[in-house]
Amino acid sequence: MYVTPSNSSSLSGGFIKVIVGSESDVTLCVHENLICASSDFFKKGTHGGWKESKERLVRLETIEEEVFQIYVHWLYRRTLPLRVDEPGQLGNTEYVQLAKAYVLGDYLRDTNFKNAVIDAIMDKTVSPLLDGRCWFPVGAVISCIYDNTLESSPARKLLVDVYTRKGMGAWLREWASVADLPKEFLFDLAVSVLDRRPQPAFDIMEDPCKYHEHTSEQKELCHKSKEGAETKK
Repeated sequence: MYVTPSNSSSLSGGFIKVIVGSESDVTLCVHENLICASSDFFKKGTHGGWKESKERLVRLETIEEEVFQIYVHWLYRRTLPLRVDEPGQLGNTEYVQLAKAYVLGDYLRDTNFKNAVIDAIMDKTVSPLLDGRCWFPVGAVISCIYDNTLESSPARKLLVDVYTRKGMGAWLREWASVADLPKEFLFDLAVSVLDRRPQPAFDIMEDPCKYHEHTSEQKELCHKSKEGAETKK
């Protein structure tokens, strides 16, 4: 589990009922003072003139129960109940859950929770798993963050920085599908890589034939190849 600073919010007072999931058959009770002190979404929803504020009931029909349970666990214990030490796709499932948790924190406008999730993601990237290697977020993690956050999201920046500094082509070729790679992510990554890469001397005319379509025998007859050879003399 990832430990975060202890919470000083009071557990006194009444409860809020939270109905989670599209089936609306899962109801959780959470201390009102606790959740409203952490989430601006709940604070506004229960202290406004809404119907929910009178009933002390909030519906989160688009939120997965398992993901909301992670949030509730963090509210009460200030830890994230996630730890998968398996490498490969099994380990990536933890990154997926953390990504979903971050999106939930964004929706609930809970900055402290989002920061705790970011810390958990960073901690996982530097923690060796059972095979002794560090594994990084791939595949559906990218689409989850990019499809559900704004352009300015720190979670987007974290993914781009990880891929810029540690990434390999196999992360995209072997561990992701086209659906996992939003155009915005690829653009952000390309800009980041181009900005950070070394700028060695490069003469585009040094070997123009590598941009031509001809056989090695035809290369000897290529006028551009001859011009390049004459220039070097």
